[in-house]
Amino acid sequence: MNTISCSKVFLVLLVTLFPTQILAQNAILAVCDKTLYKELCISTLQSDPASESATSFEDAATIILKNATSTATQISDQLTKMIQQGSSQWSGGDLTALANCKKYYQDAIGKLADSSKALASRMYNDVKKGMLSAMGAGPLCDDDFEAYGSTGTSPLGNQGDTYNSICALVYELCMAIAS
Repeated sequence: MNTISCSKVFLVLLVTLFPTQILAQNAILAVCDKTLYKELCISTLQSDPASESATSFEDAATIILKNATSTATQISDQLTKMIQQGSSQWSGGDLTALANCKKYYQDAIGKLADSSKALASRMYNDVKKGMLSAMGAGPLCDDDFEAYGSTGTSPLGNQGDTYNSICALVYELCMAIAS
């Protein structure tokens, strides 16, 4: 009797939980198929538990926008640590570029917050404008390290490129929503 009860419970769980996971996975694939950065879209959504209930472009855009904000915040925090190392680690030009980069990412975080509010209000054109503005942080930072830095390259490596790609995903999803 106990074996039958356990088997029934397992069967009920399998029938109720597994299709939900399949549907969530299919929704993610359907959304990400419409983007330029499909693999990044899939990995970003799969890394967030909220994506299990995502069923629309709006849901996906909200999750990815949250990730963009988190990424910009991490970069900003990393820049703060680099600045705190000061001249023991960085030349004068590097410190100038680091300070500028910090400002660019702080501005971007503000634009992302505005975009999040606009997305919640379904003001997709405002989201797109905000995302384009927020995407400027990475290239501006790279430009400053080219102009002022001792090595001519950003110590952030490809983090700025990844951040820009995440922002581009939100932009693309809003384009799809608005069309």
